[in-house]
Amino acid sequence: MVSNWAIIGLLFLTGCATIGPGTIPRDRFDYTTAIGESWKNQMLLNIVKIRYGDTPVFLDIASVINQYSIQGQITLGAGWTSSPAANSQSIGGSGTYAERPTITYAPLSGEKFTRSLLTPIPPSALMFLIQAGWPVRFLFQTCVNSVNDLDNWSTAPGWGRPANPEFQRLMDALEKVQMSRAFAARVEKVDKKEAMVMIFRRKVSEEIARDILEIHKLLGLKPGIAEFSVYYGVAPKTDEEVAILTRSIFEIMIEMSSEIGVPPDHVAEKRTYATSSEIALEKNETPYLIRVQNSTGEPTKAFASVHYRGYWFWIDDRDRPSKVTFTFLMILLSLIETGGAPAVPSITIPVG
Repeated sequence: MVSNWAIIGLLFLTGCATIGPGTIPRDRFDYTTAIGESWKNQMLLNIVKIRYGDTPVFLDIASVINQYSIQGQITLGAGWTSSPAANSQSIGGSGTYAERPTITYAPLSGEKFTRSLLTPIPPSALMFLIQAGWPVRFLFQTCVNSVNDLDNWSTAPGWGRPANPEFQRLMDALEKVQMSRAFAARVEKVDKKEAMVMIFRRKVSEEIARDILEIHKLLGLKPGIAEFSVYYGVAPKTDEEVAILTRSIFEIMIEMSSEIGVPPDHVAEKRTYATSSEIALEKNETPYLIRVQNSTGEPTKAFASVHYRGYWFWIDDRDRPSKVTFTFLMILLSLIETGGAPAVPSITIPVG
């Protein structure tokens, strides 16, 4: 009898040990992985939907709550009578375990949709990313339409154009200057407002000095000045300003969608348009943002994949440039969120 009690009690206590602190490592990593994968697939699906003229929809996960409960019951009974061999004994136990996850979704719409997806990326955000070590060529080719009237390339339908030759020369010079750490940025107060300032170091090698002079000429900047104010816009007002016409997240998604490889039958049926032959994805003769492939079967080596209109659209896990650009887009979506912190609902969780 004692041994039965000990076994049941031990099993009950072992079950209780998994509740509370023991659930944190498991829940934290399981939910992080699940949310990350769903976030990637949601972004890829919306890029594909834009290509097909479909409506992109974003759902944010506002909260994740997991409630656990465990209950146990032990019964013991015994009875004796005066008749021989008429005594009886019984022992029993029962238990219940419940896990009740509650996930709250919030659709991205209205002001938040406009602020997050349609508002151009602040030039100051680009400057800080360059300061943090992100390649200037990658940032400008991805996030910028023009710099001081020098146009970047675009493959967006209706707006497709090659890059201005001077824009490519500008990227070459900026890349060399960044690699030599002769480029910096800072924020200062101008008329009680914060303004971004682009700075070129004065003490540099002769080679880098020539690159800085080339940047001055290409952008039409005043010679002999090392600091320039950075603003959003098409053209600068003076020769001491740099005007950067940045793209919004939605514009970047449109650019990416135009580069997707689509099934020939969808093009023939006019479900979407054909991918431009000028985008040399294989030979990398021209720059591209991302490569999304399609197949009838589910891919086995995909970084992200979605099933849409009878086909799988996916990014190869071995395609590092596409992975970097795709991940950067999702990070950028978080970085440019300038709204206040959302109101956290008051939730009472019963202990059971």
